[in-house]
Amino acid sequence: MRDQYAGDVSDVLKFAFLRSLAAADRTLGVAWYYAPGDDGRPDGKHLEWRNEPAWQVLDAELHAGLSSLPSRTVAALESAALWPAGSIFHREPMPARVDRAEWGRRKREALEGADLVFLDPDNGLGAETEKHATFAEIRRLRRPGRAIVFITFPGRNMPHDVLVKQLHARLQDEAHAGQVATLRTNVSVPRAPGASSYVQRQRWFTMVDPDFLLIQRAQAFAEALTVVPRLSAKLDQTT
Repeated sequence: MRDQYAGDVSDVLKFAFLRSLAAADRTLGVAWYYAPGDDGRPDGKHLEWRNEPAWQVLDAELHAGLSSLPSRTVAALESAALWPAGSIFHREPMPARVDRAEWGRRKREALEGADLVFLDPDNGLGAETEKHATFAEIRRLRRPGRAIVFITFPGRNMPHDVLVKQLHARLQDEAHAGQVATLRTNVSVPRAPGASSYVQRQRWFTMVDPDFLLIQRAQAFAEALTVVPRLSAKLDQTT
């Protein structure tokens, strides 16, 4: 997660989802996988949601909190009035690979009190780079009574129905996950500011070890997203 992405449409989706999952009975922990500095990419510029009434209908409190950010930074996100009570954060910058094990230990300690942990790397799961979380890190974060959620961005190298099954299988094999579920979202955003043509932006939110109530909340959230134009969602489960 980089400061330049703070408050983008992806944040609206992921924070609305996390708020729906946590409700009033889960303690949310957020592992930002924070990478300081601008990476020069044009990502993070889709703020059209601010003027779309449907996003406010989806979650008015979240809409107000994100719309009033004093700056587009991860620190400002943490201070915004949008988090479930008791939420905790780990924002230590991503380390060099040689220091990653100790960084991971400190992350686990910082999020010890969370029973719902969200991982927010730039590019989802992968190797030990600053842009990825790893299967091993998910395995080490697992414990009874805790669910882990992470964002990922599907590629185009295979059909997505196949890709999500492959992802779930790898989580069960490499992270020793039990039940796995992925909320697949697809939002269309203007190709350029003010453009009348749109491009698709797909964001997947995978839950590792969700209980029955979290599955119910995820399904209800997928249905709630139907109020937003040009946005679709589907929940896939593997037991």
